[in-house]
Amino acid sequence: MEAQTAALPDPIAPRGHLYSLVLTSLIYLGLILAIWLFAQELYDKERSASGLLAIGTLGICRYGWLLVNLVRSYFYRFYTYPRLRKAADAMEFPFPERLHFIIPTYQEKPWVTRKMLTSVTREAASLPCPVHLYITTGGPEEDAVVREGLAECHANPLLTVHMMRQSGKRNGMAFALRAAARMNGGEPNSVVVLMDGDTLLGPGILRKSLPFFSLLPKVGGLTTNNIAITTGPNWYRRWYALRFALRNRYMCSTSLSHKVLTLTGRFSFIRGDIALSDEFIERVETDSVDDWMYGKIEFKTGDDKSTWYTLLRNGWDMLYLPDTYIYCLENAGEKPFRESVGKMRRWFGNMLRNNGRALALGPQRIGAFTWLSLLDQRISMWTSLVLPTAVLMLIFSESPMVLLYFTTWVLATRLIYLSALAVEGHQISVWDLPLLLYQQWVGSFIKIQTLSDLRRQKWGAARGDAKNISGWFGTAQTILWLLIFALLVGVLVVG
Repeated sequence: MEAQTAALPDPIAPRGHLYSLVLTSLIYLGLILAIWLFAQELYDKERSASGLLAIGTLGICRYGWLLVNLVRSYFYRFYTYPRLRKAADAMEFPFPERLHFIIPTYQEKPWVTRKMLTSVTREAASLPCPVHLYITTGGPEEDAVVREGLAECHANPLLTVHMMRQSGKRNGMAFALRAAARMNGGEPNSVVVLMDGDTLLGPGILRKSLPFFSLLPKVGGLTTNNIAITTGPNWYRRWYALRFALRNRYMCSTSLSHKVLTLTGRFSFIRGDIALSDEFIERVETDSVDDWMYGKIEFKTGDDKSTWYTLLRNGWDMLYLPDTYIYCLENAGEKPFRESVGKMRRWFGNMLRNNGRALALGPQRIGAFTWLSLLDQRISMWTSLVLPTAVLMLIFSESPMVLLYFTTWVLATRLIYLSALAVEGHQISVWDLPLLLYQQWVGSFIKIQTLSDLRRQKWGAARGDAKNISGWFGTAQTILWLLIFALLVGVLVVG
């Protein structure tokens, strides 16, 4: 991966999007036509018309919601945001009086830390204001790597580095934020950057992002576009690229309402008077929710969801900047499939642990579209599985040939889905369609499984009453919910 970062990809440069779209489309259109012609010869469509009609009605609702997000995404990206960008670039002195970087790093490879520090100090040198780096590490060996990395960077009289120790990411972030609050000295015009130790900053990201805080006084947080620099097999790299393309779409859609659904922990900006407040720091350090079954669940992961919820709860606007980039260094490990499942379990777990309390704020407080988007997070995990579940039932109740019609529907709809992503800048490949199904179907199952046991977190376990609940209960609850779901789908399609 170190070699990959020697020449980072330019996200603006043309990458053969049209060619890849045409080639992929021709392959799948040919497959769709062949399956459809074969099915027409062998299967009587009338037998399953009622079941397929019910499925089709649900599909229209789902794709209607997708269309709404597509239109909003395009409107924001090609109309609203360019006007915001022009106004931000026209400001005379749009920078804060002080910028604070909070960078927890733990057991990163030395070359990753050096690359990260090079990108941060390079961008910091482009600013006319004081910049403070608060770097929290896990021990003396990591301290030495940081010092060696900083020694290789160009000197900057406006840059100050503060080395700190962490005993857990949240603890380290809170410790650094309190130090920044003391250093800030009550300056109202400051900005805090929260970022991971395996993130590289894209060129010009600070100068392009910071003006928005002066331009839009109601904006409390900003987050940026992500590009994955990933090791592992081709399918894993494509999966990550596809996920970030989908992220870009939905970030643009929600940002049209001046809200986002997360302030990404990899890299986000927070207005200083928010990030250095006691409420914000305490939520970062000791966030938790009370679950009706498991009692108090203390968050070990998902600090970005905690920061996001603080801004959402207090009525701050949040904005997504699609033309500013960070590079995320991701390692597939020795078992890429297990790694992908583990990442989805962590992402979806953090989402679901915060989703309920965000919905409870109500549409009047957070905006109707944002509230509906949060509600969709709860609904989509079930609706994504309706079609494959219904088809399995129709195969046994009516005819195995239902599978052919199902296949043509899936190929056609997902090809349209991917074509829209190509318009948004994603270079699609033949891999993307099966990976999209993997993300939707396997991801939905993981969401249901995670919802059954919100205690499960990658780092650490929940405390309190959750310890007294046997581990088998979450599995039993997952099975029960899936059985009820299958029964409802059966009533819908079989009657």
